[in-house]
Amino acid sequence: MKRKPTGITLIALVITIVILLILAGITISAVTQNGLFGRASESAFKTKMAEYREKTNLYVSWKITETLNTDTTNINAGEILKSAIDQEIVTDITKDDVTINLEDIITNIKASDEESLVVYKGELCYVSNKNTQNNEKQVKWCKDIGIKVLEYIEPTGIVVKNGKYELVKGIYLCTPVLNKGFVSEKTRYLEVNNENNLTPGNWITDNPSENWYDYKNSQWANILVENNGAEVYYTWIPRYCFKLNNSTQRSDVKFIDTDNNYKDENGNITTWEQLQTDGYQIPEAFTFDGQTLPGYWAMKYTAGDITTPSTLNYDMSVSKGVINLKNITLNTTITNTNPITKYTVALNGKIVQTIEKAEDITNINSQTIKIDNLKSGDNTVNITGLNARGEEVGSMTKVYSPAIVNKPDLSGFNPDTTFYVTYDENDNEHSTVPINQQMPQYWYEYGESRWANIVTRNNGLETYYTWIPRYEFILDQTNQRSTVKFLTGTAEAESGYQLPEAFTFDGQQLTGYWAMKYTAGDAGTPKFDTEVIATNTSIKTKEITGTAKADGQVYKYYLNGEYKGEKTNSTDTFEYTGLSPKTKYTIQVEIRNSTTDEYIGSIVKQISTIDANKPELTGFNADCTYYVLYDEAGNETIGDKIKNDGSNMPSNWYDYSQSKWANIVVQANGKTTYFTWIPRYEFMITSSQSAQPAVGRTETRFIEGISTETDTGYKIPEAFTFDGKQLTGYWAMKYTAGD
Repeated sequence: MKRKPTGITLIALVITIVILLILAGITISAVTQNGLFGRASESAFKTKMAEYREKTNLYVSWKITETLNTDTTNINAGEILKSAIDQEIVTDITKDDVTINLEDIITNIKASDEESLVVYKGELCYVSNKNTQNNEKQVKWCKDIGIKVLEYIEPTGIVVKNGKYELVKGIYLCTPVLNKGFVSEKTRYLEVNNENNLTPGNWITDNPSENWYDYKNSQWANILVENNGAEVYYTWIPRYCFKLNNSTQRSDVKFIDTDNNYKDENGNITTWEQLQTDGYQIPEAFTFDGQTLPGYWAMKYTAGDITTPSTLNYDMSVSKGVINLKNITLNTTITNTNPITKYTVALNGKIVQTIEKAEDITNINSQTIKIDNLKSGDNTVNITGLNARGEEVGSMTKVYSPAIVNKPDLSGFNPDTTFYVTYDENDNEHSTVPINQQMPQYWYEYGESRWANIVTRNNGLETYYTWIPRYEFILDQTNQRSTVKFLTGTAEAESGYQLPEAFTFDGQQLTGYWAMKYTAGDAGTPKFDTEVIATNTSIKTKEITGTAKADGQVYKYYLNGEYKGEKTNSTDTFEYTGLSPKTKYTIQVEIRNSTTDEYIGSIVKQISTIDANKPELTGFNADCTYYVLYDEAGNETIGDKIKNDGSNMPSNWYDYSQSKWANIVVQANGKTTYFTWIPRYEFMITSSQSAQPAVGRTETRFIEGISTETDTGYKIPEAFTFDGKQLTGYWAMKYTAGD
């Protein structure tokens, strides 16, 4: 009988290869640009850009604080921004306005990122460039997280050249001037949609769409300026000349440049001399105050009146970088006849939210709209209501400006034991950053009624202070309320306002002062305490004690403001390791409720990394003096005979950081005498020793060599001075056995 072949047929092999290729294609696509790798690249890019934006905002916030001015138009950085000005991507500043190095704002920025990032008017921006790798994706990712994109548009369609004579959609004309006379965050393009309705487009901080104007087909450029709900519509009238046809009673109009020459779509030029000979005239409106104008904005009409309620209004509040919009109200005399079917919400000229659901529109008054990704300085917010045709029914623009106050003066406080105080959204206190470090991002914002607070911590006491910046006030007798205005520097009060006497001290004018809020704790009976011991390279804390110690607490350990770890058991020790020798450190133990995260208290102590002075063995008879060793259970072992130079000290003889002291025994003349080495130290007796004898301790710190310098409140025992000389330590007799 023939055996069946055990190989694989050619057809089966081909099918197998095809299946493998299909699977491989699926796998490759799943991990490359559109798969895992793509998502990882997107996440990394967005994280990096968010970090750059935070650094930019911190710099701008510092600049505002230093200059006491919220105007950020002069904060411009990045060499690529100068190129954007040359290409007319940016037209409202000049290269002379770019005066700051990008590295000064965004520290440690990658060199490759400097080719696409700028700071423009205090805001981080991405400059789109088709030659940049992954440019299209990065533009989208920037827009996803609210980072402004500056893009170059080829001048083939609508262009904003601020009065330049350009060919636009088949006709030469002086293009609309938008860089003078308008507040860009309150001015929008009005564009024609597919149904020929005039609808609001981008703000003039951005580029218009192709539907903004088409003068060849009698579609003129229109803009909308909104201020506190009142809307003014304008139309751009480009410079032109005209000739009246008496037979038809119609005018022949030609758009001309500021030299009064006309150019047709093929580039053929007709000079003004020829036009004038042909009977053309120029309206007087194109000359103003001796200046030749490329055109002018003609007001069409004004919608709204300051004496009547705005079509749309809302309340705005700000908290820790988030704008909250609520209580959106409508003037129903207008909206009942022209109902709103869509709302757009914009931040700094960019639409960030759209509301279109019928239920949300019906209940718009109960909606709370949150906007984040704010820039430092002024932020402009707009809500616009549109009807079913896309036309504007009502609009309201408001500006959030951070309050400008005198910077808190932190001089006079111990920078190591004084801490910034901030509060989270649950009003839980956070106060672990010492004032010798950079202030937290949301430490204070007086425009949000968030005042600057600090806390000093000394000997178990916590004292809280609030910074009162210089201000003036006037009393409203009708409402029995005061109107308060903050003053910069040591400015005097305006007419009608009063300056509180507290801002004058000892004949000096103050920029502000620290008002004590309250003191928590009691030096005699501290809420929390711990013993701290240092070696040359480490610091160790022992058991947490105190009157407020309880179950359900978590103990968080900080070193010079940096988080190092936490414990949940008060009896645990904690060790800071890898420290620099002979360096003073500030350690903090923060105690919080383990369930609610509520702040309960802190322990703050300063200590230097110094080893106990090495035992001196000179003066003992090496023939009858031995090292005494103890194991962890406290069992004694008599070791080798000493050498007077200490060259044979056992490695496990002592460890003062573990309260393991150096001991020796002298056996001579039938007597056995034990001694313990007392290294030079300083001490402070706390009042808690008498108030809480069970847990009260004397604070002891070792001193290097024969130094006589002490920390504040500490003393050196007299025993370390003998016969006028300072001692590194001494041997204390424990007891003598035998007689």
